[in-house]
This record gives sequence, C-alpha cells and structure tokens, in this order.
Amino acid sequence: MADHFDSLRPYLREYLQRSGINPQKRFRCLNPTHPDRNPSMGYDPRRQKVHCFACGADYDLFDLLMLDENLSTPADALHRATQLFGQEKRSYSKTETSKKEKTVNPFSPVSKNYIPLCAERAAETSYFTQRGLSPKTISRFQLGFDPEENCVILPCEENHYIRRAVSEKRYINEKGQPSPLFQPNLLAEEAPVFLVEGMFDALSAEELGFQAAALNGSGNREKAAAILRQQKKTSHILLLPDNDQAGEAWASALEEEFPDIFRCPALPAGKDLNELLVLDREKAAAFLQECRTAWEEALPPPYETLSAAGQLTAFRQYVQDQAARPALETGFPQLDGALDGGLYDGLYVLGAISSLGKTAFCMQLADQLAKQGRDILIFTLEMTAYELMARSISRETFQLDDSRGRRYAKTVRGVLDGKRRRNDTERELAHLELAEAQYAAYADHLWFREGDHETGLDFIGREVARHIAETKNRPVVLIDYLQIIAPVDVHFTDKQNLDRIVCALKKLSRTYSLTILAISSFNRENYNMEATMAAFKESGGIDYSADVLLGLQARGAGSRSFNIEEEKRKDPRELELKILKNRSAALGKPIPFRYYPAFSCFEEG
Repeated sequence: MADHFDSLRPYLREYLQRSGINPQKRFRCLNPTHPDRNPSMGYDPRRQKVHCFACGADYDLFDLLMLDENLSTPADALHRATQLFGQEKRSYSKTETSKKEKTVNPFSPVSKNYIPLCAERAAETSYFTQRGLSPKTISRFQLGFDPEENCVILPCEENHYIRRAVSEKRYINEKGQPSPLFQPNLLAEEAPVFLVEGMFDALSAEELGFQAAALNGSGNREKAAAILRQQKKTSHILLLPDNDQAGEAWASALEEEFPDIFRCPALPAGKDLNELLVLDREKAAAFLQECRTAWEEALPPPYETLSAAGQLTAFRQYVQDQAARPALETGFPQLDGALDGGLYDGLYVLGAISSLGKTAFCMQLADQLAKQGRDILIFTLEMTAYELMARSISRETFQLDDSRGRRYAKTVRGVLDGKRRRNDTERELAHLELAEAQYAAYADHLWFREGDHETGLDFIGREVARHIAETKNRPVVLIDYLQIIAPVDVHFTDKQNLDRIVCALKKLSRTYSLTILAISSFNRENYNMEATMAAFKESGGIDYSADVLLGLQARGAGSRSFNIEEEKRKDPRELELKILKNRSAALGKPIPFRYYPAFSCFEEG
C-alpha cells in the first residue's frame, strides 16, 4: 500500500496543472479556512507537496483530493488518484509483499519516462539560457531539468543521456558507464558536420544553424573513429577541438588516421565554442561560417578540373590576384632583388649561429615592413617585448644621427636604463625623443606576443586567427625562434617535433595566405663553417618544408684562418646573407651587410 502511495505522489504537479494552477509560480493557498488574498502557496518538487508560507498548510496529492472531492479516508483518495492517473491498485499478501517489484520514481534515472518528464521541467532552470541556448534549441533536443538531483539532462544516442550539475562544474555519470556520443549518426552521413568535444559545443553549433556531433569527452575519440572507419570518405568532418592540450591531442589523432578530414582554424576567443557563443554570438556565427567556407574551398575539385586545361581559368584569376598583391619590399634593395622582388606568401626560415645578429636582422626587417603599413605579429619566445622595442628605438637613434662618431646614438642599454638619461644633455634628450617619435609612427603595426618553451603551435595558430578576426588584416608572422616552440609530443625526438612544427607553420601560411618568417639555430659544429642547409639545427623538415632558406654568416666563414669569436668582436661586423633555397628564384650571390651590434642596425654593402 505504501509503495502505491509513493508511486502516485509525483502526479501532484500534473494535478495542479489540471486545476489551472502553474506550479512554477506562487498561487493562492488551497486551505479552505485561509482566505488568501496574496499568492502564499508554492509547489515543492522534492517533497511532492504544496506549502503555504502564511498559514502553514502542507498538502500532498491525496490531501488535496480529500479536500476537493470531500473524500473521507486516505484509501478513498488513493482509489481516486488511481482513476485519474491510470495506476492499477494492487493488494499484496504478506508473502507477495516481499516479492513485489518496487515502483520506480518517475524522476529516477532508471524510469523510462525520465527524459520526457525532465524535458517538461526545463523552464525551471536558467542554466540553458546562461549557456546561450534558445527555447527552440532546448525543446528540439529535449533538454531537461531534474529537480531531485538539481541537474540538467542532455539526451544523446539511443535514449542515453548525460547529466550535469547546475550548481557545480561537473558531470554526474553513472559509475562504470562511459559517456555516449551526441548525434553520432551525423558522422555517417555525407553532409558537413562539426565534430566537437563537449555536448554544449555541439548544441552551440546547432543553435547557430550548423550540424554538429560531440564526443562528450576526449576519451571517446575511439568511438568516433570506429564510426568513421566504416565510411568511404571522411572529408565531410570538420574538426573543432577545444583550445587546450586535450583538444589538440584528440584532433591530431583523428587527423593522422583520416587524412581527408578537415581541421578548423583555432577559435578566436574562449576555451571552446560554447564560451565563444556566450561571449559574442555574432562572432561565433561568423567563425563557424568561415570554417564552412574554408572547408568548401579545401574540398577536392571534380576530377576533370584537375587537368591543365581545367585549371587555366583559375590560373588566370591567380595571376590577377597576385598582381593586386605585390611582393613585400624588405627595405634592403639587394635582398629584394635576390628574392625576385621581396617577400611573398610562404614560409621563410633564417638560420645563424648564436649571438650573430639573426634576431636583430629580422626585427629590422619587421620594422621596415611596418613602416610600409604592414601588420607584423611577433612571437618572441626568448626576449621580452620591451627589449625588442628598445632595440628598434636604439637603431632609430643610430640612423638619425649624422654627427661625427654618431655621438648622440643610444645603445640598447642606454634606451632601457632611465638612470642614464639624468646626465644627458638637452641635445641628447631631444635626439632620443625624435627617435621614439619615429618608432611611434609605425609601432601601431607591430604586435608582440611573449612566450616561452611552453608556448605551442595551438597558441600561435589561435593568435594569428584572432589578429585576422580583430583587425581584418593578414599579418606577416615573425617567430623567434623555432627550437623554443613547445614540442608537439613529448615522446617524439627533437627532430620529429621540429619537423611537425615546421610542417604546421607551412600549413598555417597556406591556410591564411601569410608570410611567415621563422628564426632557427645552427648546429654548434657549424659555428666556424660556411652556412649550408645541413647547418640548421635538427634539420630535416626545415629544408623540405620551407619555401625560402636564408643563412646569416660572417664573411670568410669556412676558410682556414676564420675565427668566429674574432669576427664577433668587430664593430661593425662584416656579415653576409646566403639564400640557400628558393622555390621560385635563383639562389644568387651572398648579400653583404655591415652590422652594428650595439645599436641593432644592419646596412647593406
């Protein structure tokens, strides 16, 4: 008997609704002896009772039936409730009672009505709207709320679901039960579908009008892979991982197994797509559309168009586009001539021995491009942004100084050390101010991103995407330097990691049509030798993937009498730049330079 009462108590909510009462709001007290003028009674789903906060009346379903229908006993109320809600009353003997099945609470996760009942309660929590989801999406995917557990219900495949606590950032999983995939059927279809990590990311994509499936945890990568292995092609899959190491790991694993899968650019903001949706809905929608467009452009064309004849129209358009995008002049005329006009889209790698001036050379090149109005995104993994800025200002003081001995020029330390300025003359201070003004005229095109040995490719890709999204400009990317970038996999050798890094940078340049200039170290055994492709530290992927390889060396390197330490002590240093590889032009002769290390300044000739 008690079990039968318990099985019917949860129908109190439905009974109130049938009576024209909204359980989600306060209503007038149902106690006939309480003339309630103001709504004082509320529905308590946990206790399955209504309670008046004015008179203290506390009723369950059977109490209300006895009041409303003038029933005399609880047994009468039970019979009436059975009639109303379709339950069959059973009487048990003492022997039967021990064997009977316990009636399941409708709000128990094992109840077959659990998902629809929770869906009916979705409006009782603001959690979904806080995650950027509209009522349409909530209803479409039958998202629900469990008042007993104070958690939201996220239905997945084959009537399975996951639960997430409302008050804490955690999922409530059944012990020993793995999380199911969300919309795994989409992976087997030919239409484009975003594959994301979390279900709220997939719901965010659906909210914005894009199909999406979710792993519901990076550990479910193998589940998704098993489905994809059954497909003839996987080019319809658009991978969109979270901006973290776990996301990079599962996405890279799927990329490696399924070469035709598409990898979306890094998110412009937020850890995942749902965070981006909450931060900026329009930006999230624009980003997904950009991913779709990039995916469409990356799709293999019809086979007949792959012939030379089929490519002629595209070739003519390419020529026109290139005419509108001339080469970037470096500010070094001889170098521009050797590079057939300057810098083009692609991966450039500059190598040199330690402390020879490779960073100073690249920063001067960056400044000279910035003077032409080109954005430069600088990833400095060894030096601070202030140190690099001081080098540029020092160079400006040197180039502006036409006095004998250039006595007004400031060294890098002289620019950084404010104490030294106390003893400067008015003429010296005025000269420094002029140099700073010169630098300020193009500094708005220089963007620094500081990092260290833990800075990885995901950070670089994300910041490039962010710069393009925020400024609408494609920057020239400068990376100082390759060997400091965090390894792709700690289990790989240094060479394997560097090969992966260089390949990824090459892909990044193609994806966004960028000029990327990366600095590389030379092997120590090459310090007194002439610069060659073999001199690049952990070389392999560098000489294969780079479009242009540059080697900076002291003049006379490789000769019998050459001593690199003596050459470093010269002021200015006599250096030369060798073009070791150029996909689109002849190598030519080494380009001579004079380098003034105290002022970080290079001069051709």
